Amino acid sequence: MTADLKRYQLFGWDYDHFRPLNENEFDWYKNFARQAGGPILELACGTGRLLSILAELGYDVTGIDLSSQMLKIAKTNIGKLPAELKNKITLVNGDITDFDFDRQFGLIYIADNSFRELCTKEAQVSCLKAVYHHLAPKGLFLLTVMRFDFSSFVNCKKEIPWSNAIADPVSGTKVSRKVEFKLSENKKLLNGLYTYKIFDAQGIEHLEECPFVSPILHEADYQALFAETGFKADLFYDYKDQKDIVGKIMCFVCSK
Repeated sequence: MTADLKRYQLFGWDYDHFRPLNENEFDWYKNFARQAGGPILELACGTGRLLSILAELGYDVTGIDLSSQMLKIAKTNIGKLPAELKNKITLVNGDITDFDFDRQFGLIYIADNSFRELCTKEAQVSCLKAVYHHLAPKGLFLLTVMRFDFSSFVNCKKEIPWSNAIADPVSGTKVSRKVEFKLSENKKLLNGLYTYKIFDAQGIEHLEECPFVSPILHEADYQALFAETGFKADLFYDYKDQKDIVGKIMCFVCSK
């Protein structure tokens, strides 16, 4: 298990708690699904929350994720849906930099900063080439990612303090977490550490550390990657039809 994957394998269940989706995000993906049509492919699908809402629109959707535990959670969530929706969703345990399906998709997307799990340019290009290969001629590829704001760092560091304890939905164990971020000297990499405080049945706590590394990419970096892999991209902000007002979330809409 890689260091970055460890967090998703052990604590992937907390993802929906700390990063809930809002109606603007749901509407963003729904609108482009209607525009591009199906079938639909989500890269790094996590707990499957977007797959479910797009299946509700009538599309066949496929989700791929490297974390078997996240897919297990997704399978549980999808299992609660009516049979006609469950049958529209396919989950695949795989690497988003190296996947091969026997069909193309009208819409492919990678959401929630997941592209930043790819730490090297080689991995980023490999992912985008695979997307290009699987995207229908008139299809759309969406990539959403938080815009880096260096002003939120003090001496190249930032910390999210300990959260309130929440319960693991399976074991019932109480877990709290904090996150530490540190910029590399050249400000090209973000070195981070998730620390989890786990309380057992006797109330005794122990710590689990999950380090990660994430690339720091700006608009020009993404546009260069898109151009290298054959895409043209429009940039919007904050899941809205706005280009001129810079926001927190960069929303790229790409076509061949």
